[in-house]
Amino acid sequence: MTRVFVTCAGSVLELDRLAALVRSAPSLQLVGTSHGTGGLNEQMADAHADVLLEYYTSPATDEFEPPEFADATFEGDSTAIAKVALVPESAYAAALAAIQGIGRLQGTLRVVLRGVLPTWASELEICGAITAAGQGLLVLHPDVIDQAAMPSAASRSAAGDLMEDPLSPREGEILNLLAAGLGNKEIAWQLKISEHTVKFHVTSIFNKLSASTRAEAVAVGMRRGLIIL
Repeated sequence: MTRVFVTCAGSVLELDRLAALVRSAPSLQLVGTSHGTGGLNEQMADAHADVLLEYYTSPATDEFEPPEFADATFEGDSTAIAKVALVPESAYAAALAAIQGIGRLQGTLRVVLRGVLPTWASELEICGAITAAGQGLLVLHPDVIDQAAMPSAASRSAAGDLMEDPLSPREGEILNLLAAGLGNKEIAWQLKISEHTVKFHVTSIFNKLSASTRAEAVAVGMRRGLIIL
């Protein structure tokens, strides 16, 4: 049973709709709701939530910017809660970029963005995403990927040509870990290499793919078949 906390700052009707959806799902348990973010982390902690389902009507820009603390070390008893975000089309690219980070620290809770769906996603898609995110999986709706992965003018030009300097096996491995949402520290731990070495490889990946951000590198990698889904 996945314990779900639902929040929506913009619409009471949407909050009630999503709460009813969670209540009706046999594998989900609604443990709380919040119309707004005031005291949200305390409410989630008290409810022992596994997943935060959040509906964005007009998300603030900084909500979906890549976290500045993507390589931070979380100290103390930090409990990770997976977040599934329902976002409007205008926020697809920003949400996909934010999913590359390892989480936003809220008090003693680490809220990790693990699912991005359009606001019009079906009940079946929402319930499936909640269950998958609660089990530690990354969930991206196909429409989110298609829209967010639209190439920039520079990357369209680069994609039209064969790579003059292909990725090394190690760089390909790191690119796939970036696509899985791992931060530099997590990649370094998993590959048993230093964080400095990871940063060196990430810079090389950016240069070879003509990318300036992790999200853009992942998008280019997907189009070129460099990422194993």
